[in-house]
Amino acid sequence: MSQSYQGLEAEWHDLFWEAEEAANELPLIEEFLESIGGPSLYVGSGSGRLLGPLVLEGLEVSGLESSAEMVALSRKRWPEAKVVEGAWKDEEGEWSAILVPGFTFQLFENPRLELLRMASRVGKGGRAYLSLFFPWAELTGELPPVKWYSDREIELPDGQRGELWTKHVVIERKSLLKREHSYRLKGEDGTVIREEKTKQTIRFFVDAELERLFKKTGWKVSKEIFDFGEHDGDTVYVTTLFLERS
Repeated sequence: MSQSYQGLEAEWHDLFWEAEEAANELPLIEEFLESIGGPSLYVGSGSGRLLGPLVLEGLEVSGLESSAEMVALSRKRWPEAKVVEGAWKDEEGEWSAILVPGFTFQLFENPRLELLRMASRVGKGGRAYLSLFFPWAELTGELPPVKWYSDREIELPDGQRGELWTKHVVIERKSLLKREHSYRLKGEDGTVIREEKTKQTIRFFVDAELERLFKKTGWKVSKEIFDFGEHDGDTVYVTTLFLERS
């Protein structure tokens, strides 16, 4: 069990995103990078789904990814994009900006330490990009706790099906969402051919906590975008933050 994508989780990651038809984060990253006058590091660049198009547009972005399988996918699909296999905690380069989209920041165990590390990698005046989601469905009980439920499914090119089942528990006093995923490969007759399970711990934040974290670690928010620019209600599910080193 690991938070680094492997096996079916890595292989199906992009297929699930494409099937879901979720809002595209790419325009927001492009907007953020318009004012960056130097190289940027994309932490958790995965299969290159966002990194590749950024590089093809001529933007100076390099990827860092801890999963060997995701690195291999990225290099195969987007050979133009430089991606290094390694852990963020071991990265020692200097950058104009750090990109942490796709809710990757919420997988870090110590957000204060990671913000300090980000600040040390960009220096004074440097920038950072974060996207964070808030688990309203889990907190309100819209998704049943401690019970497997069908999360996503896709039809594979060979006629088989890929299914993602999820089980979760919320530890509200610690602002943690713990999820267990079951990736199931099914044949045309519905028989489970292969199953792989993973675990994931996600930290979520309220506004006041984020303000304290940024103040203590030398960051200030220059721009907030809600639900990838498509927000039209009272409840915000995803917040994208453009940060500046103060």
